[in-house]
Amino acid sequence: MAAPVRIVPLGGLGEIGMNCMAVECDGRIAVVDCGVLFPNENLGVDLIAPDLSWLRERREQVGAVFLTHGHEDHLGALPFLLREIPVPVYGTRFTLALLRPRLEEAGVRADLREVRPGDVRPAGEASPIAAEFLAVTHSIPDACGLALSTPQGTLLHSGDFKIDPAPVRGPGMDLDRIEALGRKGVRLLLSDSTNAEREGTSLSESEVGPALEQAFERARGRVFVACFASNVHRLQQIVDAARAFGRRVAFLGRSMEANARLAQELGYLELPAWMPVSPEEARTLPPRELCVLTTGTQGEPRSALARLARGEHPDLAVAPGDLVVLSSRFIPGNEIAIGQVVNELCRRGAEVAYEGLAPLHVSGHAQADEQRRLIRLARPAHFVPIHGEYRHLSRHAAHAAAEGVAGRDVLVDGQVLELADAGVRVLEAPVATGRVYTDRDALLGADMGALVVRDRRLLAETGLCIAVLAIERTTGAVVRGPELFARGVAGFEGAEEELRGEVLAALAELSPQARTDPAEVQEAVRLAVRRFFRRTTGKKPPVLPVVLEL
Repeated sequence: MAAPVRIVPLGGLGEIGMNCMAVECDGRIAVVDCGVLFPNENLGVDLIAPDLSWLRERREQVGAVFLTHGHEDHLGALPFLLREIPVPVYGTRFTLALLRPRLEEAGVRADLREVRPGDVRPAGEASPIAAEFLAVTHSIPDACGLALSTPQGTLLHSGDFKIDPAPVRGPGMDLDRIEALGRKGVRLLLSDSTNAEREGTSLSESEVGPALEQAFERARGRVFVACFASNVHRLQQIVDAARAFGRRVAFLGRSMEANARLAQELGYLELPAWMPVSPEEARTLPPRELCVLTTGTQGEPRSALARLARGEHPDLAVAPGDLVVLSSRFIPGNEIAIGQVVNELCRRGAEVAYEGLAPLHVSGHAQADEQRRLIRLARPAHFVPIHGEYRHLSRHAAHAAAEGVAGRDVLVDGQVLELADAGVRVLEAPVATGRVYTDRDALLGADMGALVVRDRRLLAETGLCIAVLAIERTTGAVVRGPELFARGVAGFEGAEEELRGEVLAALAELSPQARTDPAEVQEAVRLAVRRFFRRTTGKKPPVLPVVLEL
């Protein structure tokens, strides 16, 4: 009998982002991706990473990390993992080039091993698991899928992918190799579900170029283009459009500057020597001779585009007649922030163009017809949708059913799928999963904790009330106060005297012994204030009682 193989999703099945999956067999573990999730609430949290406790408990069994590509939702949490489990990390050239500065920033040294499509690498010494890297097309260079060889057959992991018939650069998706694997026999297909709800096929990345050129042709002032800094293929098309109209190019935003420089050094971005211009030099150019590539596609308040919209950028300012192109999609949850930036840009007299008005952006993820085509090529015996919220996963499972795949399971984080000689099943006992909240400023090393985030959310929703009073040490008599202060609490203004009276009444009900105990007095004050607001507003704001003894 062959050893069973277990698939353990630790992130990315049930949400968009935070992708991390473990493959376990015969006491050895391979990790596929280890990414972060970006919060859609402003609670002082920069990044959300998967809880890696399950891997830490088995650190001696982990043999390697296989990376599908360089987006942060697939590699951003590696500093957490590698700090405690220093195993080899396999990835393509551009993927590792993006990873290195993140690890350096976090103070983590790692064994990074470069691979190319077609390479096969084991998941550690004596591991029964090995990965073959397969070229796929996505919105970043050097993206790969994985064909994992195991005692239970081949597991095909798509990574993030689309089937682009005319990629801007690179060989395109290796459909021939996937078809060959399908003929040989794929036991399980794990496939990207992000765009499962979109029918048809995604547009080719190369279709963005003509739309950009049309935008440049009508521009009478400067052209600002915002896009994801990692989408080097998009950067190349913007540079090509700028060159066609004799415009020089300036890069704004830390990640945009860093990624453009890295892509040029590695040969992924071709930029004629006469085109680059610093932001300081850009101020002196005639408007029709300048193109600015900037970060801030999702309305991030500290991004270069948001600062331009507010008129706060130190180097450049948006002026009437300028054209601003948002070459990206509006990620769900960010619509309000993006709308605010667009409104501010329009107030400054700029024309703003974005997805829907022209094909200025195309997705890097496969739509329904492409997903079904991959299923037909791979011919899997069993299917598990990955990367997406539950609605995306269930819709993708329906595509597999339409293609005749009999074995289908919709997993979420923590559920375990076991492949054995007798068949495939979901184990009854899930593994513990969760989220780690952290600040980027803490170099990815500080867990803020779910309780901290809960308290911040509560403060945002209900505000905070502070009650200060002084009592006589031996008798407990109120010497001064209570003085009441509130921030963000509905119903407080005009009700201070009534609230003060309720606090004093609550203190009068305490026993003589309790009145001399600061802890008892604090609790009585806290409960009295909470009862008041619950009765008058239906809210229960946090209360901070401060009791001084005199």
